[in-house]
Amino acid sequence: MNDFFAAIYYSPHWVFIALGGILLIAELLGTGGYALWSGIAAIIVGLIAWILPLSWPILWILFAILTLITAYLWWLWLRKNGKDIASKGEINQPQQDLIGIKTVVTQAVINGSGRVKIKDGSWSAKCDIDLPVGEPVEVIAVNGLILTIMPINASHKN
Repeated sequence: MNDFFAAIYYSPHWVFIALGGILLIAELLGTGGYALWSGIAAIIVGLIAWILPLSWPILWILFAILTLITAYLWWLWLRKNGKDIASKGEINQPQQDLIGIKTVVTQAVINGSGRVKIKDGSWSAKCDIDLPVGEPVEVIAVNGLILTIMPINASHKN
């Protein structure tokens, strides 16, 4: 048994590479990204320990620092590419993406309700102004499956 512990003590590179492998496997089981960056940091520390003879405390400190750095770099990348989940105001409401789309009226808006076409779908729409078929409009709000529209032409604006 002493030989086992001696082997671990004198082979920190294998310990960190194995730890990285275990963390990456845990990530595959669905930890949501939390184990990924620690696993990558552990493998990097294992490779560094293979090349440089560093003490265990230095390797653990290096592991902690690399985990923080890799997680921070990933957060920066997500933020730069517009994938920061925290920045989304509405969760699971893809209709909010329709705000700002310009389209035309396909069924005249009479007494506040009509229809517009967006991509391959027809949407119920409401507007304070009666609008004829073919009128260019912009979606300004979404309430469930009903779009609030506003005419683009200056002639209909107040």
